[in-house]
Amino acid sequence: MEQSKSSFSIFETRPSLEEKLAICFINPKDFEKLNLVSSLQLKISNKEKHVIVKVEKDDDVPDGTVLMPVSIWSNRLSVVQNNEILYKNIVVNMEATREPIMKFKEIIQEHVVKK
Repeated sequence: MEQSKSSFSIFETRPSLEEKLAICFINPKDFEKLNLVSSLQLKISNKEKHVIVKVEKDDDVPDGTVLMPVSIWSNRLSVVQNNEILYKNIVVNMEATREPIMKFKEIIQEHVVKK
């Protein structure tokens, strides 16, 4: 079957996917405490994984809190506790970084079974 010109591989993600979902929101006070500027990303990590995303200030986010849309990026930080998956209210560390935003392909390839 011939692919149409508009089709794309799962790994050839459109920029809008990362623009809309590889993002987090923090309080402006936390933005300042972390010495963030618009050219930096935020590295969010827990004991098991980390993710690097774009960060934006949001006055509605409480101090000390980071909000992320439900996505493959936020799912990386999910943890299993008492045989349940926790996907919110997770303790994380945050730091400013010049590292690029993690690509969809990079995250997916971690889960590809290698033969």
